[in-house]
Amino acid sequence: MEKHLNGQEQEVFPRQIADDEIDLVQLFQILLKRKYLIIGVVIFCLSVGGAYVLLKQDSYEYTTTLQIGTSLVEDDNTFKKLEIEGTSSVKLKLEKVYIPDANRQLSTKHNGRLVSVDAKEQKNSNIIMITSKGGADDDQYVDDFHHSIIMSLIANHSETLAAAKMQYEILVERSRNILKDLENPKLFGMQETSLQRKIESAEMKLAEFEDKKKILLSQKKGLDQTKKLLTEQIASIGKNLKLSYSKRNSALTDVDDATQAMTFFLMLNSDIQQNERRSATLRERLNVTMENEEQQLEGQFAEIQRAIKLQGTKIDEAKSQLINLRAQRLSKQEQQRNAIAAAENKINLYQDTKALSIAVRSLKPVGQSKALIVALAAMLGLMAGVMLAFIAEFMIKVRQQQRG
Repeated sequence: MEKHLNGQEQEVFPRQIADDEIDLVQLFQILLKRKYLIIGVVIFCLSVGGAYVLLKQDSYEYTTTLQIGTSLVEDDNTFKKLEIEGTSSVKLKLEKVYIPDANRQLSTKHNGRLVSVDAKEQKNSNIIMITSKGGADDDQYVDDFHHSIIMSLIANHSETLAAAKMQYEILVERSRNILKDLENPKLFGMQETSLQRKIESAEMKLAEFEDKKKILLSQKKGLDQTKKLLTEQIASIGKNLKLSYSKRNSALTDVDDATQAMTFFLMLNSDIQQNERRSATLRERLNVTMENEEQQLEGQFAEIQRAIKLQGTKIDEAKSQLINLRAQRLSKQEQQRNAIAAAENKINLYQDTKALSIAVRSLKPVGQSKALIVALAAMLGLMAGVMLAFIAEFMIKVRQQQRG
């Protein structure tokens, strides 16, 4: 039994191989038989593909690059730069609001023409790419379309940014007004002028006191010279008195004539009395009058010294006040300048949303190349030709069987 089955299997397998070989030969014969049909279909498809390639306009990609602006956010007394709006939110608004609005606006002007737009966000950046496809003659239309899209977004972000920057702009304006007042000599110069006049007045009085001091010193010097002269005169009179006393004592003994002796004695006695009165007068002047004058000069000199010291103190105080006033004013000016610089630096950290490029056309056409279209047409024609060849052969066999 088993031998019988094995024999049958051995007979079946060579027969199947033979049938397969016959089938492949028949297929090749069918294709060879219908070669003109296949070639015709291929030529037809190539013609259609070639015509499409010739009539097809090149399509270019227009790209607008949008950079989302940044705002300043305070966090624990530190300032951080953050995007005005996240790129995901911007992309959603573009797709749902701004692009449809721009399409509606331009479609009314261009007979309902619409442009397909794609918005893409770049990862880990604040860049949004807006792309559209169009022909080489669509530069102006796509440019207007992209302008219409981004201008609405930029205007919205500008309003948000202006509101955020307002506090620092107000601070800058207020600090500039304060600085202007600090630099205005009519306002803060009055105090300086008052102190300068006070210093000048004190210096004039000091000069007057210095002049008086010089006069007193000159008077004191003259008084010393007078005292010296009086002392010399008193000494001279004292010598004369000694001489007169000596002569008077010897007049009575040296002169023989009593009358002459008495006359000489009286003359010497009169001279002695005059010298004694003169000496007394000079001593009184030296010891009383000159002392009083010297004490008065000393008092006046001491008073002048005190006045000079007082005026010097006033001048020093006024100069110190003037220096402090100027230093305070300069310090306040510097504080306002620093406040202005700090506020302006913060304002500069805010960046508006802006277009880095608008509707830039690609250098080369996008989409399928002409060679690829022709190749696809040839492949499609070949496939269609082969299929039609088999269908034609099948239909012939069906008719033959129906006739038989």
